[in-house]
Amino acid sequence: MDRLNRINKKIRVSFFNIEASENFFRSFVSSFGASKDSAENSRIFNLREKKHLIKVAEEHEFSDIKAYAVTVVRERNTWQAKATSSGKISGISLNQGIIGDPYFFYIAPRIKLIMGFTSGPSGSLKGVAKTVLEQFNGDRSERIKLDFTLKKRMRPSLDALPDTGDLHLKISSSSLSDAFEDAPKLVRSIRSDSFLEHNVQLIFNLPFSSADGSSISKNDVVELIDYFGDHDGCTALNVSGEDNSGSKVRLDFGNIFYNYRAEISTRNKFIEEGKSTQILNEGIRRYLDEFGPTL
Repeated sequence: MDRLNRINKKIRVSFFNIEASENFFRSFVSSFGASKDSAENSRIFNLREKKHLIKVAEEHEFSDIKAYAVTVVRERNTWQAKATSSGKISGISLNQGIIGDPYFFYIAPRIKLIMGFTSGPSGSLKGVAKTVLEQFNGDRSERIKLDFTLKKRMRPSLDALPDTGDLHLKISSSSLSDAFEDAPKLVRSIRSDSFLEHNVQLIFNLPFSSADGSSISKNDVVELIDYFGDHDGCTALNVSGEDNSGSKVRLDFGNIFYNYRAEISTRNKFIEEGKSTQILNEGIRRYLDEFGPTL
């Protein structure tokens, strides 16, 4: 009977390289420790009209690599009312809490890495990861940038991107419904269109060029690849063009980023923090086995 009440959840842990100054990584460790030792190790703050709860958890060590666990719940504004079987419809009383999607992260300062997963919209994971790091950033002039971690054997692929070509993108419209504010401009413009109310397959063939005056630049394409390369709703992401010698180039960017996949069985619709720790522990171990303790 217990098995009948369980559901299987597929999990994908994504990995991001952190670009920041050495001072940020030193400050992060002391800031995390201070938050953990304080009477309240969690707090709620507003960002872009959405509430976030951020909670510092435990330190974990793998060989000589320390990883710092942080949990985030990001408010889901689409839940506006509750309805009961009796037909009663009412608003949701939160009593100083929030209703939203959980995000689980490990930050490893020594190897400049943040890894994590969510049971909510996967397209928002990178944005929430950056939000987490910003909460530990005491220097507002500090610039923090995240890039998906490339698979080791695929590392030269981005360097081979031609200066002029076409980007072919195929994406499910429903996966864009919760596009984060720091998503590429094209994604934000698509999000505003009414057809996102229906789940349709969107297909784009986008010509780009490094030449001045091009509506879509090579840098724009890099940004789109960075955003969609590890996105569940993206089913095609490739570039065609010619290299400097005139030879034809076709690059598939749909599966170049490193990730760890797992499946859990649970009685709950949400993922418990204990389960998240098990998943992240295994994920970072796999990562260190492949990349080693230093990059």
